[in-house]
Amino acid sequence: MTDKSNTQNNIDFFKVISKAGDLLEKIISVPVFVFSIAMTVTVLLGVFFRYLLRTPLGWTEELSRYLMIWMALLSVALCIWRHEHVGVTLFIKKIPIKIAKAIVLFSNILVFYFLYVLTKYGFIMADKGKYQISSALNTTMKWWLMAVPVSSIVCMVFLACKMFLDIKRSDIEEILMSEEVLDAVKREEKLDI
Repeated sequence: MTDKSNTQNNIDFFKVISKAGDLLEKIISVPVFVFSIAMTVTVLLGVFFRYLLRTPLGWTEELSRYLMIWMALLSVALCIWRHEHVGVTLFIKKIPIKIAKAIVLFSNILVFYFLYVLTKYGFIMADKGKYQISSALNTTMKWWLMAVPVSSIVCMVFLACKMFLDIKRSDIEEILMSEEVLDAVKREEKLDI
């Protein structure tokens, strides 16, 4: 009786981590989408007012630039979770799985450390930005500069989840590639045979 209740009470931490990562992905996708739409509308407004009405708006270029920075940096975090970042996998696929997993783990730890440093100095930079005012928008630069530490923290969370999930994965292909790429490779291999 105790074994059965212990089995029911055990939580599959891999599923919890995976679901948490998927939830965070959905949450982060919203501002990325909103920023991309806002950036597009801002650029179109700038073009419309500058070339059609001949009365340029001074703030559109600056706002679109800052929106693009936020969108791009948050998109990096999504790419980490989806395994869509650039990587050279030619050699790592040719070595034994345990060594390959160790190399991937080591490289992920280096990336994690880099993100930590980026977060630390990003907060320092953003704090100094509270004394600067953007020229066209007339807002403090702190909020625009917060894109670096905020996106770095999100990247660290995604990377930590990915590293934890990589422990369970037994195939190096699963560790290195996104599901879409993995499916495409498998389809291509079936066609070649």
